[in-house]
Amino acid sequence: MTNKICKLHRMERREVFMKVIDEMKKAGWQQLNADKPEKNNIFVMYSTGNDGTKNNFIELRPYDTNANNSSLPNSNDIREPNVKYTDGSFRLIRGYDKESGIGIGEGAWYSLVFHHGKPYSNNVGTLLNFEKYMVDLYLYVDKDTVIYCVYANDDEIPSEKGRTTIGFIGLPDEFYQPELFSPYSYPFSVLLSGGAYAQNAAIVTNRSKFVASATTSRVVSTFFWDKVFLKAPSNEGKIVFTPLYLGDTADGFRGKYDGFYIYKGSGFIYGDIVEVIENNEVQKYKLFYTYASSVSGQYNSFGEYAVALRIE
Repeated sequence: MTNKICKLHRMERREVFMKVIDEMKKAGWQQLNADKPEKNNIFVMYSTGNDGTKNNFIELRPYDTNANNSSLPNSNDIREPNVKYTDGSFRLIRGYDKESGIGIGEGAWYSLVFHHGKPYSNNVGTLLNFEKYMVDLYLYVDKDTVIYCVYANDDEIPSEKGRTTIGFIGLPDEFYQPELFSPYSYPFSVLLSGGAYAQNAAIVTNRSKFVASATTSRVVSTFFWDKVFLKAPSNEGKIVFTPLYLGDTADGFRGKYDGFYIYKGSGFIYGDIVEVIENNEVQKYKLFYTYASSVSGQYNSFGEYAVALRIE
């Protein structure tokens, strides 16, 4: 089971993006453009990984748009109290240009989704027409990984309560091919439970050493071992967790993710906390369900709506 434990933070939904940035910095990520005029709007983040041998890059923005940095509209800044837009944006860069203060090697921007409303990554912002919207943010950050879960939990808005979005930024925990980590981490990737760029797939910075290098980030399929679910749900109140894997016929079998699990079982409801005993330690896992009934054709990187996270 995972050692990645998500901490609970209670906040207004406009505070989520900066909380993620702040926790990345606390965990050892550097903002490479911290000396540039746009440092509060564009966040070029870098880390050497937990073992000091990686080159993890990602460029993040609190703007619900896929427009270029030179065309960012203030009306799409999700941190502002009078702005109804909800999601950020990212690109999987391959380095940093000190002169311009932005990332290099990738031009395309993708949606970094914090709310359940966006069907897929596009340049159309998602509106949330509430002046105040309280959420529970479950968050784990180290120098290789960011896991966030935004769980709508505002007593004043019962119609929204329980709506959930989960995101993963970082490296797989295990690699099954020789991977490159210089000058940037090729398997660095992003997965989203809603509003993803492609269904059942992660956005990955580049291919492994086995395949010719790509000029831009890649769409690589994700999958889980569904055979473990053949007897689930059962009548005994059992639950089965399985990890998510990365790989397809184009890139081959590349890796296994850690920090979250796909689950199925019986005798449980969404929001339940399951206790797992491993090595005489009691681990707690919260069961989330990310399906958005109000959104048609929503793309999901995980290939399943039922996702469990370890919590404190």
